[in-house]
Amino acid sequence: MWQAARHMSERFHECALEVRGHELDGYGHVNHAIYVSYLEHARWKMLDEAGIDDAKMKDWGSWPVIAEVQLRYLKPCFRGDALRIETRLGETSRTSFWAEHAVYRGPDRVLEGKVRIVWVNSEGRAASMHDELKDWLSGWGKVRHP
Repeated sequence: MWQAARHMSERFHECALEVRGHELDGYGHVNHAIYVSYLEHARWKMLDEAGIDDAKMKDWGSWPVIAEVQLRYLKPCFRGDALRIETRLGETSRTSFWAEHAVYRGPDRVLEGKVRIVWVNSEGRAASMHDELKDWLSGWGKVRHP
């Protein structure tokens, strides 16, 4: 699953956050499911900074849903750790794109993740991405769409 890196853009978005106490499991490290939330936070921040917000998606009549998540846990994280999430965009299709994430604590990579985002309409069916979104995705370099 990690061999798809050759399809990722060289450009990346960066998001920082700090591990909070309520995110820990009984062993004192970040619960595995919390990382999905971290990656979601990073993607929404990236979209917001690109001007692709809730109002715009409402006007388009479509919005993103997660279709697939793949994670590789490399090292545990603990309360107070400062994390940095790098998000790169991968291959796209007419209705979806891949986001590939790397989470770092200092210089150490602690998690790798790959998420497929599908755009759906008000009926919950896959929908073509709006031209403005396609243009934004194309600006990320190696990303391509038919």
